[in-house]
Amino acid sequence: MLKSSLKKGLLTAIAVCSLVPGITQTAHAQSRTVYGAISYSPSTKVYSSGTASSKQAAINAALKNCRRDSESRDCTVPLWFRNAWGALAVASDGSYGSGWGTDQSLAERFAVETCERYGGADCQVVFIREAR
Repeated sequence: MLKSSLKKGLLTAIAVCSLVPGITQTAHAQSRTVYGAISYSPSTKVYSSGTASSKQAAINAALKNCRRDSESRDCTVPLWFRNAWGALAVASDGSYGSGWGTDQSLAERFAVETCERYGGADCQVVFIREAR
């Protein structure tokens, strides 16, 4: 009887110890900071993004991608975000807005609201990106 209890105890201890690395890796991954940035060229209506471990690197990547894809120098970064979602909304009259949030729908809603504040009447989300 004692042997059986001892075996069960040892097996339980081994099982618990084998879970610890996975738990700590998950916690570490969740605490990692990731920055995102969305870039936009108003003249060509091209949008792009970048992600990186720093705000400036994400902005630089987004600008580089926009300039490459649009072949334009008017690319701007209306939004950067950290460990979140970012969205870009554009209207047919050229108005645009951006927003970020803890989930996709929140980012989209803020992007449309911002676009409307800048005069857009028919703002639509054209781009969404997660940085986590």
